[in-house]
Amino acid sequence: MADVNSMIGEMRAQLSQHQTELHRTIAAIERVTRSNTVVEKSVADIRSTGKDCVWQAVGRTFVKTPLEEYEMLMKNQIRENIDTMNTLNKKKHYLETCIKNTIESLKQVTLGA
Repeated sequence: MADVNSMIGEMRAQLSQHQTELHRTIAAIERVTRSNTVVEKSVADIRSTGKDCVWQAVGRTFVKTPLEEYEMLMKNQIRENIDTMNTLNKKKHYLETCIKNTIESLKQVTLGA
């Protein structure tokens, strides 16, 4: 019986760990989504000014950058964010599956014990 209680304790700890990691992953997905929204809005605002150059922050200084070059940098940032989102969504799916399986296993152990 002690082995069953030990196993249940380990499963609960694992479930708690997966749930915590899932919450962190969801928060990261939301941050990346917000970041993409900000970048897209910034690019749209810059285009609407009609100017052909922007002042890009580089460290603690600003550099005059052609609009086309700056847009390419922003598009690359969006692509990187999308790649990160894909990775995070895979991790989210994995964690959701682990949580579901752990809950099912806990039900089986507690009902069978």
